[in-house]
Amino acid sequence: MTVPRYRDPAAPVPDRVRDLLGRMTLAEKVGQLNQRMYGWDAYERAGDGHRLTEAFRSEVAAFDGMGALYGLQRADAWSGVGFADGLDAADGARTAAAVQRYLVDRTRLGIPALLVEEMPHGHQALDGTVLPVNLAVGATWDPDLYADAVAGAAAELRARGAHIALVSALDLVRDPRWGRSEECFAEDPYLAARMTEALVEGAHRAGVAVVLKHFAGQGATIGGRNSAATELGVRELHEVHLAAARAGVAAGAAGVMAAYNEFDGLPCVANRYLLTDLLRAEWGFEGVVMADGTAVDRLVRLTGDPVAAGALALDAGCDLSLWDDSFTRLGEAVERGLVSEPALDTAVARVLTLKFRLGLFEEPLPPAGPKAVGLPDPAELGERIARASVTLFSHEGGVLPLSRAVRRIAVLGPNADSLAQQIGDYTAPQRPGAGVTVLEGVRAAVRPGTEVVHGRGCGLVGDDVSDVPAAVALAAGSDVAVLVLGGS
Repeated sequence: MTVPRYRDPAAPVPDRVRDLLGRMTLAEKVGQLNQRMYGWDAYERAGDGHRLTEAFRSEVAAFDGMGALYGLQRADAWSGVGFADGLDAADGARTAAAVQRYLVDRTRLGIPALLVEEMPHGHQALDGTVLPVNLAVGATWDPDLYADAVAGAAAELRARGAHIALVSALDLVRDPRWGRSEECFAEDPYLAARMTEALVEGAHRAGVAVVLKHFAGQGATIGGRNSAATELGVRELHEVHLAAARAGVAAGAAGVMAAYNEFDGLPCVANRYLLTDLLRAEWGFEGVVMADGTAVDRLVRLTGDPVAAGALALDAGCDLSLWDDSFTRLGEAVERGLVSEPALDTAVARVLTLKFRLGLFEEPLPPAGPKAVGLPDPAELGERIARASVTLFSHEGGVLPLSRAVRRIAVLGPNADSLAQQIGDYTAPQRPGAGVTVLEGVRAAVRPGTEVVHGRGCGLVGDDVSDVPAAVALAAGSDVAVLVLGGS
């Protein structure tokens, strides 16, 4: 029996892609461009383990395949996944294997899916190692240290069966009101570019492809509001907001995620200048462009029609959707003449090329055995990053290091005793006893006989300041006050 050329690992990747494309129906092609399903809806608890859901099987049946599955192992308040129903490391690998077996065995062409996970500061999964957030990473000024930490975190992700890490790297802190500032390395484009290079290199060591978020200018939205428009001119865009993206593409990033914001009046996911003229024609990028969540569906506000919205994004240069319905209707867009089938084939070819280059057709299941040998321990490196990130802005009066004569310390602020707010956003639930809050750390470090008092003062949000006088009184009655502020 002759093996199809796309199944021949010795054949050149372009030949394999061409052969597979020639065998695909229009519906199968559309399926390869879709990442509609939330990964946590693909499984359910069954006894002591997990099983694939009917919703997953229905999604596969709709296109006789699946391009990518987002967040199979994501756990957090937003997804609603926790230890009671989510996937730990062992269950994650088993469930990822079940997904791939189903796709290989139950679809006509047996095309595995790209398993896409969030890795903003460690794999956002139960028992995934938590690294300091990007803003802390930038404060280390140490790309080599960061690359080692990323390699270790990416090895965890790969051991659980995933192939692609979504990582914020391209945004710059240009307005501190922006709620996602912690996802940025810095306000400086040079520093962000060096850290982005380190990110891509570190993940590559673990065999993980990186999709860089967000392209482009999302840190410069009007009023510091997420998803808003920008007022960037071409010069500022290129000199400031594209530096990290250029560096990441040159370092070998597998993809970029089109940002929510507008540039020059067009949302990035529909902006042909950004996604095609600049990224591909000028920079020579050959990877995939992924939409941010529901960004294609939002284009209906421009087109008035979900079919036309999908066609607009595809024509601009978007290859892979995220949680959108509009991209599932690209077959209709072809039939209505809104986009050509060769244009559709070009996007499908990019997705298939990535799958071949990652070795999915030869090894669709998670790697057997222990994690990759020789890669760093991300937990140890995360602590080194945390220590290196500590920044002393000013030092007056000889307060530090604290005198051993101090007898009363006030630890104040809404984040003083909150592990969840201390370790950052995009973080999975932690097991009881994991982590140490600032308050707990101070209490553990002081000499016997030193009193440590605590007051929140206020919440992170809202206008209730009724506890502030009590916090002021605690500070006035103490030798030292430690004020712990920040975001959530």
